[in-house]
Parts: sequence; structure tokens; C-alpha cells
Amino acid sequence: MTCTVRTYKDNGPYFDATVMSYQAARFSELLSHCRIAMDDGEDTIAVFHEDRCVGMWDRELEGHVDSAGDIFVDHDGYELKRPGGSSPQTFAMAVAKLQRAA
Repeated sequence: MTCTVRTYKDNGPYFDATVMSYQAARFSELLSHCRIAMDDGEDTIAVFHEDRCVGMWDRELEGHVDSAGDIFVDHDGYELKRPGGSSPQTFAMAVAKLQRAA
């Protein structure tokens, strides 16, 4: 099993996005790359097998602003998306973004 883990992070309006690519020959390497990317707060983490995306995680942030104007993050996590999921068009657009940048 050889696969590629690609990550994407939007660095805001002043800096280019960061796209990284890692090779994984074993399942433990795949898990390690995904875990490190999640710890680093990457926006998108995708797993490719032979140039076909088999799944990805998108970072989801939810929060609120209090009366003083301070921002609080209520939820910071990842949502798993697959090729045959509920929004195939959104999935295809995210895959194209990763392939263009690679």
C-alpha cells in the first residue's frame, strides 16, 4: 500500500497557501502524517492512492463573539469527506485545489 497524503493550509491574504505532499508506504506512516497535519491545524488533509483521492478531512471551526468583542472557538475539529458522499461537487472542487497546487 503506497499512498500520498497532501495537505493544504490557507495562510491569509498576505501569504501564499501552503501545500505539502508526503509518501506513506505503511498504514502507520499514513496515520502519522495525518495526525501531524491535524496537530498543525492544516485546513485540508487528503489521502491519494494512485492519483485518486480516497478521502479527505476538512477543518471546521465554530465559535462566537461575546459582548466585549472577544472571539471564542467552541469547536475545532475535522469532518471526513469521501468521493461518494453527500456533496460530490464540493469534494471534486477540493481535490482539484490540491492537485493544482501540487
